[in-house]
Amino acid sequence: MPPAKRQSLESAAMRKPVAALVLIVLGLSLLAVPAAAATPVPASMQLRGHLPELGERPSMRVFQTQAAYETFRTSLGEANVFPTTSNMFMSFDKDILALYARGNDTGGRCLRTGPSASLDGNTTTLDLQFEPGTCGAPSSAHYPFVLAALSRTAADGTSWVTPARSVCASAPGVADSRACASLGTSTSSPSPAPTTAASPSPTVAPTATTAASPTATRTASPTTAPTATATAAPSPTRSPVAVASPTGTASVSAPPTAGGNDSDFLLTAGLIGLGVLIGIVIMAARRPRRSIRRIP
Repeated sequence: MPPAKRQSLESAAMRKPVAALVLIVLGLSLLAVPAAAATPVPASMQLRGHLPELGERPSMRVFQTQAAYETFRTSLGEANVFPTTSNMFMSFDKDILALYARGNDTGGRCLRTGPSASLDGNTTTLDLQFEPGTCGAPSSAHYPFVLAALSRTAADGTSWVTPARSVCASAPGVADSRACASLGTSTSSPSPAPTTAASPSPTVAPTATTAASPTATRTASPTTAPTATATAAPSPTRSPVAVASPTGTASVSAPPTAGGNDSDFLLTAGLIGLGVLIGIVIMAARRPRRSIRRIP
């Protein structure tokens, strides 16, 4: 076989494995492209801090309308720390709001979101990071949350907000902290119970009444021991307590009044009886003695 023909056959045999290897590499790259093609979604942080009323467990809430967001704000009652829509750098015609709450955390840190979220398939994931500090909250705060606005238009110009998609987030480095909210529902997670938050604050008022009631008990108790002239003194001291705690005054003032009447009655009866006894003794002393004759 001539050398030229032999060389051409060898080069043809080498081209087949190379072509097969190139096809394999192209196929693998095509399969990897959908997995790596996460579309960025512009995001902007609106508020962050600590709020126990958002729950003990991680949660995600999504608000697509101003009415849904305002309903959530008002449901918090006295725990409402969220700004109105007019005080935020967003508008619901161009953005939606995503609220992630970590729940009960270790403390000493707060959450922040990155400049963009990632849209992968039907899931948009927030880019969250921990920062040291409590974001202006007390040092003991350990319920971090972050409120972020997500643009309705992704970086490629398409609208990604559809009922089939959801928004998710997780605290970095924390197991079981992932929470998601479907865009097919009005709001995702159940709204917090504001009654538990509002109940501690009114309970402060009854503590003042309980502190005032023992003082009323001490001032009213001596009224049973003194005479009738001394019972008039405690009555002005009980009148200020009646203004502060009407219920406590009713329970305290009634028994001393009855006791005072009984003591007055017994004192009067005792004086009358003593007077009668003294009168009998005097009358008996004034009676003339009969002279007794001794018979011899």
